[in-house]
Amino acid sequence: MKSCTAFVSHSINGQYVKQGKLGAAALGNHASKEYKILLYLSQQKQVTAARIHTGFVFTVQPNNYCTFYDDQRQNWSLMFESEKASSDFCKEVSLAKANSATCLDTVVVQDLSLGEGQGVENGDSLEVLYTGWLLQNHTIGQMFDSNHNKEKLLRLKIGAGKVIKGWEEGMLGMKKAGRRLIIIPPNLGYGSKGVPGCIPSNSTLIFETELRRVKFSKDSSSDRASASSRDSAAPSPAPSSVPSFSLTLFRDPPLHAKSNSISEQLANPDASKAKLISRMAKMGQPMLPFLTGMTSQPESSDSELEVGPFPVLAVHPHPHAAPSALLPVMSAVAPQPDSSRSFQPYPYAQTSMVQSQLQSIVVILLFSSGSSDLTAFLMTEARQYNTEVRLAVGKVADKVDQLTAKMDDLQRQGNLSMAVSSMSMETSMIMHNIQRIVQENECLKKEVFEKSSRIEEQNCKIGELINQNQRYMEQSHLLLEQRNDSLKSSSEQNQARLLQAEKDKVRLTEDLASSTARLSQLQLEVTSQQQKAVELQSKLSSVLQDSENHCQCIAALETQQKELKETAERAQAQYRSEKQLRKDLELRVNNLEEEVQDLRTDKESLERALVDRKKKWQAERQRREEEVEELRKSNQQEFDNLRAQLRKARTSTDSAVSEQLSQLQTELDEDWKRKCEQMLASAKDQHSTELADVTEQRDALQDKLTQLEEKYAALDKQGVAVKEKLERRITELKEKLAEQQSEASCLYLQVKRVMNGVFHSLRGEFDLSESYTGQAVLAVIVTTIKVSSASTASAVSNHCSTLSSTY
Repeated sequence: MKSCTAFVSHSINGQYVKQGKLGAAALGNHASKEYKILLYLSQQKQVTAARIHTGFVFTVQPNNYCTFYDDQRQNWSLMFESEKASSDFCKEVSLAKANSATCLDTVVVQDLSLGEGQGVENGDSLEVLYTGWLLQNHTIGQMFDSNHNKEKLLRLKIGAGKVIKGWEEGMLGMKKAGRRLIIIPPNLGYGSKGVPGCIPSNSTLIFETELRRVKFSKDSSSDRASASSRDSAAPSPAPSSVPSFSLTLFRDPPLHAKSNSISEQLANPDASKAKLISRMAKMGQPMLPFLTGMTSQPESSDSELEVGPFPVLAVHPHPHAAPSALLPVMSAVAPQPDSSRSFQPYPYAQTSMVQSQLQSIVVILLFSSGSSDLTAFLMTEARQYNTEVRLAVGKVADKVDQLTAKMDDLQRQGNLSMAVSSMSMETSMIMHNIQRIVQENECLKKEVFEKSSRIEEQNCKIGELINQNQRYMEQSHLLLEQRNDSLKSSSEQNQARLLQAEKDKVRLTEDLASSTARLSQLQLEVTSQQQKAVELQSKLSSVLQDSENHCQCIAALETQQKELKETAERAQAQYRSEKQLRKDLELRVNNLEEEVQDLRTDKESLERALVDRKKKWQAERQRREEEVEELRKSNQQEFDNLRAQLRKARTSTDSAVSEQLSQLQTELDEDWKRKCEQMLASAKDQHSTELADVTEQRDALQDKLTQLEEKYAALDKQGVAVKEKLERRITELKEKLAEQQSEASCLYLQVKRVMNGVFHSLRGEFDLSESYTGQAVLAVIVTTIKVSSASTASAVSNHCSTLSSTY
């Protein structure tokens, strides 16, 4: 139904233990009306579950907190990421409460947000913003009314009876600015009448209401009204009905706020020093031991650890006069307490630094989510360092106390009359002790510095681990959000499938009605077919009677069977001989066809050769023409040259030369003409000879082709005649054989053949591996017998008429 993520806390012995961010889901089965709230770490790991019923209490608190008790009466607290997620989850819980009842007869109320001030009672006047839906298919269905888009709010007075009874019951106890989901059953709503065109009869109503203004019936004066308006302007304190554990949960910020403030706390550890010191004091782990001589101060401030140097009693010289020999010694001894005062604060300064580092470590550890093994290990190691520092400081304090006691003894004695040797010896011992203490103090400084450096390294590692933990938490949040999105998409797909299933249900219901009508029609047809089967059975009995009569005729015809068999054997022998003759003739025809095919191939080859010769002749003719053209061009060019020379000679020489040139020209013309005629005659002769050869070859091939065609036509005619003769002979033999077989056929054999045909047809209609009803078997048998009887009756009647005409 609904799933989301929330920060979960579990109440153990009155204290809430944080469980981290878990998945929360409201699941249910509408068929069995079983609903529950499930907290889970993963799909396989369930944390707790609580069954939802009409009396289930799901308490809403400020800051998106909600609490409930599981099936083992364990209290759980949920902090949702947003107000919308909290209200959506509360809506699913209220719907589950309403759906869990077999017959809902009471109003189901679920707060979505608390509001402020006191709850409303009978007689109070309200102004409400609301939206109304119908409960359809176990969820919020069609919206039928709302005033969200209207300027005026709904005004009503509780107990006046102006609205439905379920509305007034659901509004009782509601606070100003609060939101509530109210589910009203039909008996407290509009009942069986409903509202025409808006609300069907016997409808369960769902209202989401928000109380905007309220006027209590006790506020009769204007002062009360103004006070009420002031109360509405300023938020009122939390009511006493809220459990005390909610305060603890509300003081702690959310996980993302804590993770964001870790770097600030590392940079400034004094920001939460008072809170940290208070927690450490409650844990029984003080940061520094209280040394003797320190005044106790309250633990509520930071000044309890900011103690000045340890008080050391100074050695003052006695007021009476002293020998001058002792003055240098006393002046050397007197500043020693000041030196002790000068080096004494250093260990505490180191301790303060260690304290601030430990505070930052504890802050980091306190703000880490969950109680993991790594956190416990780091806390133990920090406590060990704290204990070592405390012991070292204690040793220094003890030694300083011893020195102070000795100085007090010297001051109380006040007797400066002792021997100079004894005073010198005591002073040297004190100086020796002081030097030894200074050396030990230096060693302790080094140890504290080393330990502080180790603590800083651990602090850096802890910071890295916390950053890594934060990244892992963000990754887990992203994974949970992705899983939530996938669950939402799957739920949407399931809803779409549900709608499709409902449509299929309607369609199948219509198909069922049509199939029922078809079944009744088929039953009527079966009844009519049964009647027809009875009629066919009577016809079958009559046909069987006729078959008995035909059997009697068969007995009379058996004598003729033997004679007809002998005649048939003789016809078979003759048929075989004729068949062998036909095979021989077919063999001859095949041989002739092969010869014709060979002649055709020869003809085609000759035609191809003729075509090739024609192509060659054309090519040779073209080549000859080209040669003649080239020769003509060369002669023309030579003639042009000679003519040009002649013109030159005519212009340059006298008449004798011109005559000689003209004579030469005529000779050249004659020679050229004679050569051309010779070449043309030789070309014509060669062409004519080649043409004559080709023509002769063509004529020879044409004659050969004509002969082959005539031979093929003659063979074809002969083959056709032989084939026709054979076909006529075969037809005559077949007719003769058919006549002999028809005469030799017996009625008994015909009946037997008919019955065999009936058996085989029935065998083909049925499968041995399947089962059939008697009605279906009877219908098939009747149909088969009807067809066979009709054909047999016609054949027998024809045979009987033939026999009657014969005898």
